[in-house]
Amino acid sequence: MQVKICGIQNEYELRTAVDAGADAVGFLVGQLHRSKTFILASTAGRLAQQLPPYITPVIVTHLVEAEEIAEIMNRANIFTVQLHGVANEEIFKLRDLLPPYAKIIVAEYIKNLNDIMGLEELYPVINAVTLDCYNKEVSQIGEPGEDKDYHWRDAAEFVSQCPLPVIISGGLSGENVAGAIKEIMPYGVDACSYLKDSETEICDRQKCIDYVKNAKLAFLK
Repeated sequence: MQVKICGIQNEYELRTAVDAGADAVGFLVGQLHRSKTFILASTAGRLAQQLPPYITPVIVTHLVEAEEIAEIMNRANIFTVQLHGVANEEIFKLRDLLPPYAKIIVAEYIKNLNDIMGLEELYPVINAVTLDCYNKEVSQIGEPGEDKDYHWRDAAEFVSQCPLPVIISGGLSGENVAGAIKEIMPYGVDACSYLKDSETEICDRQKCIDYVKNAKLAFLK
């Protein structure tokens, strides 16, 4: 079970994620929407250089043009990227701009399972899919016995069909990550906002420890 902590902004958060046992850390670079967690590509590169072996740095970006994405990856010297809202043609273009060892992760929000089945076209050029399973429209889901806060059932179905590694995200924390893993059986999990202190918006050490520990234990059971 691969566990990622996202939204790393500084050395303290980096140490917190590493000490908690995270397998990957995410740096938000390339801001299109208002957010306090975005950092410069140069800052991401500096932080990534401080990582110990076997922990993967990931650029998480909202940029949508291949040239701009490749530029920030090269500036940060980080060659795993998580894309949000990028058109398929730009993803194909990005693959051509990157070295062969670069990894591309496409992030999708589950609203309707049919909406993400069109990803098959991208399978030859991407390396993984991240599914945001948080339900933004709770009132529209009312099946008996279903957790109304999350699209875990649809995520499990997608995982069973997708030939690529699938990472789940969206509202994950130490409290619910084990349940999500047991129901969905993904390749990995990714969390950010629920691991932050509500006042400082900095990674909370105990929240990160509980999240990683519970994720790893759930996979082993």
